[in-house]
Amino acid sequence: MSNKRSKVFRDAVHGLISIDKDRDLLLALIDTREFQRLRRVRQLGVSNLTYPNAEHTRFAHSLGVLHIAIRIIETLRRRHGENDSVKSWLDGKERLVKIAALLHDLGHGPFSHMMERAFDAGKEHEKRSKSMFTAPDSGIRKVLQDHSITESQILEARNLLDFHEIPFLHDIISSSLDADRMDYLLRDSHFTGVAYGNYDLEWILNSFCLGLDPSPALEGDRTRLRLCLDEKRGQFAAEQLIIARVHMTMQVYTHRTTRMWEAHLLLLFAEATRLASSDELPPETPAYVSDYFKKKGAVSHEEFLKIDEPALLTCITIWSASTGASERLRLLAAAFLERKRILRHIDLPGETRMNWRLTQIEERLESRGCEQRVSWLIDRYNFTPYEMPPPKLLTLDPGAYWDAVSENAIFLASGELDEKAFPIHRNSKLIKSLGIGKMPVCRLFYLPEIEESVKFSTQ
Repeated sequence: MSNKRSKVFRDAVHGLISIDKDRDLLLALIDTREFQRLRRVRQLGVSNLTYPNAEHTRFAHSLGVLHIAIRIIETLRRRHGENDSVKSWLDGKERLVKIAALLHDLGHGPFSHMMERAFDAGKEHEKRSKSMFTAPDSGIRKVLQDHSITESQILEARNLLDFHEIPFLHDIISSSLDADRMDYLLRDSHFTGVAYGNYDLEWILNSFCLGLDPSPALEGDRTRLRLCLDEKRGQFAAEQLIIARVHMTMQVYTHRTTRMWEAHLLLLFAEATRLASSDELPPETPAYVSDYFKKKGAVSHEEFLKIDEPALLTCITIWSASTGASERLRLLAAAFLERKRILRHIDLPGETRMNWRLTQIEERLESRGCEQRVSWLIDRYNFTPYEMPPPKLLTLDPGAYWDAVSENAIFLASGELDEKAFPIHRNSKLIKSLGIGKMPVCRLFYLPEIEESVKFSTQ
């Protein structure tokens, strides 16, 4: 028996995060270049310009996700550890679940989700994360191999981000009640200084159990166990978590000022991309940053590791003092560094039935020579608090209905492994009401120079 002490991290949200079992493997993964890069990627991108203390990183968040995943596993062991199948699955797959939980965010670009809107390549941060498990030059892959993780196990840990043949293992990593969501709501709430994201984590952790997936197509399949909350005590805590997500989305994640600064950076990066395509970025710009914009984020593993927020902020500082490349580049860079608001905005109708109106505005602006992503952009965000299939779908297409439930539902269960779970919206009128429709946010951000064109286009 090892006498090594646990590795303990002090954490502002969870208190102490202790790594004991699989200590050497997890610490070696934390010490890789890939994971250490997350220290230089903020969890909430430019939200620090709205909430000054929102400086927390993907690094700290990833440790928090690992911590919650470990605690979920501990709860399931206590609840179901005497069942031979569950014990075998947990014993055999626990290490892979921890790896997936720790490494799930490796592929995030600088400024986190904002960069997903800058380039098509940015939208694939999950694909980038998975590639780091298997890339030949990846430090992650080397650590896994050095700790006797087989090739098939590496692939299994990577694929846990998307799927696992034992569904509750995947649910811990990615679901409507996963370790990721449970950490970021509390963490983002804490560091923005708002109370919207608070919910009873301890009660949820204490309420976890397993139940059979209720899909009729899986009738009799005893391996289709899902991560659930105890039906007698988990419902209200789950409702609290969903409400926390609603409030954090509407008050923090889509805050008008934050989205304005994201739009500002998107216009700046669009200009940098235009200049990079013809090698016209200021000569002081590091070659790897110029290459990043020229390739629109589709860079190699080695190049990607260099692209973090300090690298881009350094370039923005360079661009703010440049007089030779582009006045638009200089203006946007300087305004960002000085937090000088130059973009204006108009709130637009965001409902689906108003799509024709948004198309009309876009066409009118472009007809007046105002190019999208140059002097303006439309920021759209459709948020659904709880993904619930319409009840009529159960009659029209039962297979599609149960597929949607299986993919998106929070499940309640009795805790008996031979009994079916059921979606929480069956019992909760509150969550059922939140599952109806979307909460759209739609704004037009633009530079003052096209004020008259905007007035014409939105009349």
